[in-house]
Amino acid sequence: MSLQFPMSNQIQISNIKSQVVVAYTIKRYCFFISFLFLMFFCAPVFAADFTPPPFKDKNYAGKYVSQSIPDPITIKAGETKEIVVRIKNTGKTTWSATGKNFVSVYTVAPNYRESVFAGKNWMNKSQAVKISSSISPGKIGEVRIKLSAPQKTGDYLERFYLAAENKTWIQGTYFYFKIKVVKNNVVAASIDTEENGRGDGEIKDEAVEINKEYKSDMLAFSARKIFASGGEKINFIVQYRNSGTKKWNNYLWQEAGSRAEEDGTNSTAIKANLSDESWVSQVKIKTENKITAPTESLRVEFVFRAPAKKGNYVARFQLTADGHTLDGGILELPVIVTADAPSGYTEPVFTSARTLVSEPNVRIGLFKAEKPVKFKSSFDYQVWSGGILKGFLSAGISATLNYGDGIYNFTSEALSFNSRDFVRLTPYNLNDYFTLPDYERHISWKGSVNFNAYRGIFEYIYSPKSDAPFVVNELPMDLYIAGIGETSGGAAMEYIKAMLVAARSYAYYHLNNGVPADKRTFDLYATTADQLYLGYNSETMMPRVAQAEQATFGEMVTYGSNVVVTPYFGHSDGHTRSWAEVWGGTEKPWIKSVECFYDTGEKMLGHGVGISMQDAASRADKDGWTYDQILEYYYTGVEIEKIY
Repeated sequence: MSLQFPMSNQIQISNIKSQVVVAYTIKRYCFFISFLFLMFFCAPVFAADFTPPPFKDKNYAGKYVSQSIPDPITIKAGETKEIVVRIKNTGKTTWSATGKNFVSVYTVAPNYRESVFAGKNWMNKSQAVKISSSISPGKIGEVRIKLSAPQKTGDYLERFYLAAENKTWIQGTYFYFKIKVVKNNVVAASIDTEENGRGDGEIKDEAVEINKEYKSDMLAFSARKIFASGGEKINFIVQYRNSGTKKWNNYLWQEAGSRAEEDGTNSTAIKANLSDESWVSQVKIKTENKITAPTESLRVEFVFRAPAKKGNYVARFQLTADGHTLDGGILELPVIVTADAPSGYTEPVFTSARTLVSEPNVRIGLFKAEKPVKFKSSFDYQVWSGGILKGFLSAGISATLNYGDGIYNFTSEALSFNSRDFVRLTPYNLNDYFTLPDYERHISWKGSVNFNAYRGIFEYIYSPKSDAPFVVNELPMDLYIAGIGETSGGAAMEYIKAMLVAARSYAYYHLNNGVPADKRTFDLYATTADQLYLGYNSETMMPRVAQAEQATFGEMVTYGSNVVVTPYFGHSDGHTRSWAEVWGGTEKPWIKSVECFYDTGEKMLGHGVGISMQDAASRADKDGWTYDQILEYYYTGVEIEKIY
């Protein structure tokens, strides 16, 4: 059989004047909702990117409903994860799980290809599984697909289609998984510093089981992708299951760092405003006192607005229960705005003591380049010298840069030049990343991973202070935060969130209170002289850190409404130290000595000022402290505020 289909996973929002309400019943221990046509939603046909099949029997038809784990699905190399996909039979014929016309899942694009995720439970490498049981017309059934991750890490796209054996492909049943395979490293717990500097310590990746108390599985959601006009209201439903061991007494549904897919020629990433008048605030969407016991499901209905300007966006939302960020509680949703909002449209305004600023870019000094630097990316980059566009570097093409006698040299297959101005390579999307193939950066306690890939902009610029060229990575602040490697990916989520808020505050404070921008080559070092920044490969190795970054997007520690410096270190000898006690000068009132009883009997590791990482991790894991509790304990009299 050859194959093509309408991409029914995408739902377009258009000018719909009628509202369709679909009634459905949720039974206890029944963990899915049949999302048909929700309020304001309709399902158009989209062109696919592979050959259409001969749908030989039009009595067979279906529609994707939901999957148990949202994209991207993260799996450690060599491990297996089961995904439950729910499909509705919209045809006239019952789908059978047995007999000569049984219904099963095949790989497509190309059809019948051998999947690298096929495991022993698959029927063969191109045919995953049969449907779980027969599905009559109008009913929703399940297919349970176990993905066995290959050893090669990276991003994968696996596409599937249902077919009735010896009969026909089933029109409309296409679905896909975006899969991120990450390193499966288990390293003994230890404390160390990468190199000399402020002496900040880090808790290393360790064989810690992720906290089981606060977890969730996404069961269903309205659409994989939204098409809408600027400012248009979008009604959305998402359903989660409490897969942890703790009962939820209340929940908070909030915006978690939505942003535009920005053109890399613009140095500032754009935060997307999705807020609606029905929200509690610019960030908090809704909160409710609702008991959800383990294994029970929670349904969240909410409204958001499409951003005002035409373009592509990623909407991010986060579920929190009893003050705890839930593992699995992030929803990422592509939003395509097809036209600008009408001229009279104004975005909702919420009264706040603080006016949010734009997310800044931050410039990170990666290393002093004492030999030529090789650059390569899987994405297209523009090549600039000073303010002049010199040309383009296509995906997959390497370039080499060197410097001598005041002259920068750039060499590649299609573009070569010399210049007295620094060289800057900018992607079309600041989420894109590049690799420095000849750069070796290994961290002893993180195994064999080479941390030589970074998102955003690459710059090769002479540093008068070092009397040598420096490689600088410029990127939005929160993409920098997602690549920080000073915390453990296996620690309690609330601890990770606390550390990332502290790291963001530290970076923002130094960005605005350090050496004037026109007097420095870059803002922060990529080492523990400031904060240990490991970039893209750290994100893939520790995806829960990136999740914590999204959940706390733009949040910082303030004292007297000002963002303040927030040092942290490995562990104490039972109590932290004040600022002046260690570094002299004037005391900082938010940094006072506090007890660290989980450090009792230890020797001091690090400078001792601010957060004891070991003590804080234990308080989150053993005492159930939330991230704001942690921050407000180690930094006296502070508040946690959203700055951008």
